[in-house]
Amino acid sequence: MRHPGGYILALAVVVFALLPVLALAGEDLEDLSLEELMDVEVVTASRRTEALTRVPGAVTVLTEEDIFRSGATSIPEALKLVPGVHVARMDTDKWAVGVRGFNGLLSNKHLVLLDGRPITSPTTSGVNWGSAVPVSMIKRIEVVRGVWTSLWGADSFTGVINIITKTAEEASGGQSVTTVGTSGVEQVVRYGGEVGDNGHAVGFGRTAYEDGDGIKGDGRNRGSRDWKTLQGGFRYDWENAYTDLLTLQGEMQESRIHETSAGVDRFFSPRDSVSYNGYTQFVWDRATGLDAGVRFRTSFSHGGIQMGDYTDIANTVDAELQYAAEQAGIHRLTWGAGTRYYWEDIPDRNRPERDRDDHSFSGNAFIQDRITVLPESLYLFLGSKFDYLGQGSLEIQPSVRLLHTREDSEYWLAVSRAVRTDNWYQQSGDFFIDYKGNRYRVIAPGDLDTEELVAYEAGYRHRFSRDTSLDVSFYVNDYDDLIMYDFDDATNTAVLTNSLKGTAYGVEALYEWRVSDRVTLRPSASLIYQRLYGLDAMPMGGAMPEEGMGSEVKLQVMTKPAQDVGLDVLAGFIDSPDKRAYPGYFEVEAHASWRATDQLLLEVIGRNLAGADNRFSELRVDPSLKLRLTWDF
Repeated sequence: MRHPGGYILALAVVVFALLPVLALAGEDLEDLSLEELMDVEVVTASRRTEALTRVPGAVTVLTEEDIFRSGATSIPEALKLVPGVHVARMDTDKWAVGVRGFNGLLSNKHLVLLDGRPITSPTTSGVNWGSAVPVSMIKRIEVVRGVWTSLWGADSFTGVINIITKTAEEASGGQSVTTVGTSGVEQVVRYGGEVGDNGHAVGFGRTAYEDGDGIKGDGRNRGSRDWKTLQGGFRYDWENAYTDLLTLQGEMQESRIHETSAGVDRFFSPRDSVSYNGYTQFVWDRATGLDAGVRFRTSFSHGGIQMGDYTDIANTVDAELQYAAEQAGIHRLTWGAGTRYYWEDIPDRNRPERDRDDHSFSGNAFIQDRITVLPESLYLFLGSKFDYLGQGSLEIQPSVRLLHTREDSEYWLAVSRAVRTDNWYQQSGDFFIDYKGNRYRVIAPGDLDTEELVAYEAGYRHRFSRDTSLDVSFYVNDYDDLIMYDFDDATNTAVLTNSLKGTAYGVEALYEWRVSDRVTLRPSASLIYQRLYGLDAMPMGGAMPEEGMGSEVKLQVMTKPAQDVGLDVLAGFIDSPDKRAYPGYFEVEAHASWRATDQLLLEVIGRNLAGADNRFSELRVDPSLKLRLTWDF
């Protein structure tokens, strides 16, 4: 039986009713200095380096220390720390990650970047989290929630997740990370150093195996098994007197797994699966002033998957140019343009006449102006993205943001329009899905309209003292023309239509209290109520909102019992905003660390310690234990 939403709301009220009391406990401490405030910088929210105190939006920056203290061994595990981001492990190699009400294996409403390169699939608009970069290579993760299509385009419908890896200089030296657990093993080795007078290079290799025994369902239904991964990559950085920075990086990976789940028939049917992917990227940054510069980025990505007779090979080439201007009077302009060409080959060995060779071209441009209304106090942000989505379709996605800053706080408001176009998976048809015990053949939908969203947002950040801070954001999302399935029981067919409309009301809050040098508390809450219009039943689709309340209430406790010892706990209640058929569940995770020497770090990581639960799917995730050893050499 589902946990009543009232209890969860009451729990959130109790947690946050204590926040003023906690704030008073730190009032006698020193205020944060300007230098300390400027330490937290964000790139994703404005496409240029910006202090967090100058960002008119809901932003969370997960630093390298945050990721370490979470005990994360994968990127989705680290993203659990961010209010408003929904994370659930669905299978051995699959995670559902969504933002503000949308979640699922093929969640397609937010953009994911790796060092500025989109890794969201043009085919499904989802992300293969199992092929992401090793956690030990990550410098920080910037999560920008809400509508940011005025900067990042139609892919960033509900937010942007930007994974930023360490530079070659930051990754210099040698490091070995060995992880052994109840479900498998992983080994990551990297080595880097200077190349010439101005260059640094680093390379890494990773191999991993997971048996899948910890993911199981009822009867014969169980998770995918025997997941094997081989991965390698490199990065080279060259810098010239702080005016030019050139970066060349690349990666290759191959994964094998025995699929047993029936999440989405076309991609995850029960059979052995082999997937591979790789990319190369070149970036040129030139500083033209203290707060100005030109950035050019281009990349090529290649990947494929083979399951029995089914083969899918995809390629993407993209390029973008961006210019950040210096302050000119009250104006500070940022603009850019980009393009992407995508082609896909799907040979049919049994029916050669049905071989597919699809391709698409898209272009875009954006402009944003930060207007200083009152110096060091009030700023107006005006911007828009112009997306050419092919077939003569041009979408304009404007945004208006207002930011008021004070010595210890920021207030912001925003109104934005976003669109989301259909992807190849939705356009193609000719596959089967299961719904309410029946199997339906999905037929090609023809022309679909773009999904639309008008978002109204507001937020507040306040630093009560040098050790206590609060970040709260509110939003109302008005959806129109969302894509969902319409089922015909007479013919056992289904077709995608723009039938779904609705409104979501949400609030997200994160409080941080550094009780002492040895104890830090981070309670957080995310509440969302979704109202859908004109439907007799819950909608069905890749990642759909559902009627009712969804909530997440968490508490992260980070302690240092001794100088070189850490003990961290994350506990919370998770109730999905888009899987109402599954009950919410309590989650407890623990992380213990001991730095034995300057070169040796030992960690013990416990997951799902509250017991096995269905994470919004038919499969249960069992408790697990991992030992991680990091050796710097």
